Amino acid sequence: MHFPKYTARLSVVFASLFLICSITYKHLSTFLDSKTDIKSRVPSGSQPLANEDALKPPNKSEQICNNFYQSVCKNTEEVSDPTGIVQSDIKGEVEALRLYEMILHEHPAWNNEQVDEELVKRIYTPRRKKMLMESYEWVRKRILLIIEKQSERAIPTQVKKEITKRLETIVLELPPPVSLYSNEPDLFTKNDVYYESLPGNRKVIRVGGAYLLSAKSWFNRVFTLAHEMSHSIDPCELEAANIRVPGYEKLLSCFQEQNHISQEQFKVGCNKSNFVGEIFSDWIATHIAVQALELYTSKFKNQEELVNSVINSVKDLCSQESWIGSKSDSHPEAKIRIENIFGTNPRIQELLSCPNVSKKNGYCTFEGKR
Repeated sequence: MHFPKYTARLSVVFASLFLICSITYKHLSTFLDSKTDIKSRVPSGSQPLANEDALKPPNKSEQICNNFYQSVCKNTEEVSDPTGIVQSDIKGEVEALRLYEMILHEHPAWNNEQVDEELVKRIYTPRRKKMLMESYEWVRKRILLIIEKQSERAIPTQVKKEITKRLETIVLELPPPVSLYSNEPDLFTKNDVYYESLPGNRKVIRVGGAYLLSAKSWFNRVFTLAHEMSHSIDPCELEAANIRVPGYEKLLSCFQEQNHISQEQFKVGCNKSNFVGEIFSDWIATHIAVQALELYTSKFKNQEELVNSVINSVKDLCSQESWIGSKSDSHPEAKIRIENIFGTNPRIQELLSCPNVSKKNGYCTFEGKR
């Protein structure tokens, strides 16, 4: 929902804060109830068992290897990696709304444009923009390298040139000025990050202000930007541009074989939704996330820092369930995205010392199943 005008912004702020606080209270109550329920199952005065080691909970590496989705999404606590944390969408949006409310209180005589300019100034700081731009350029170089390294049969030379051109012409649009997001006036207080193809062959990535406040982990920025950048070259975008990529066909056939894409979704392709584009972009983003984790390997002080970095890479995908539901024609389920696309990547499993399930089931590539 977009706000065409700002005259009712103050009431929107209070309504939003009330709603968010109510949701937060509900989640907190559920979490505390679950803790109480667990404690109530332990008999008072019970003696320790002889083999306590057998009952020790698995370490974090074992937990995530056994169930990526459970480890990433079902743990309500924020985890810290060496570069930062990933807060929930709600927290980021609350922080942005509070900033807006604070500005209104400090400058009651300001008009809407002045308030928005100040909000942008406080959220899109030079430091935050610099960090995002550096991550953006780092990601783009590595996607270009992935395309460049593909065989001629997977991506012919001429097609590589077309794909490279598309990647090189994307612009990361970050305010100020406020007018940059004139057709998305509520984006300053949202967690949305998205790619958009605009008239005049303009390709842009836009970043919501709340995302800058909630996603402090470099690993999350890498995955998110890689996903959005990959949309510029996803199967649906290239189909619209009449560009055929043999390697894409093998990759999507493999996704269908692995049940990541249903037969119906594979059949309709891009005619009804961008489902295949979403799963493709997750797949590319996973490869870039692997490179980010590999780059940091020597800096991790222990295995927990590595696990937390893996979790934070895709932590915000869990929020998808609240805004599109568990089923969607446009996005794969969060469980498929995290468990089957991200979690089955062989290199991620190697970094975590997981039993390499992917070698048994195969992992999809531009050359087909590996």
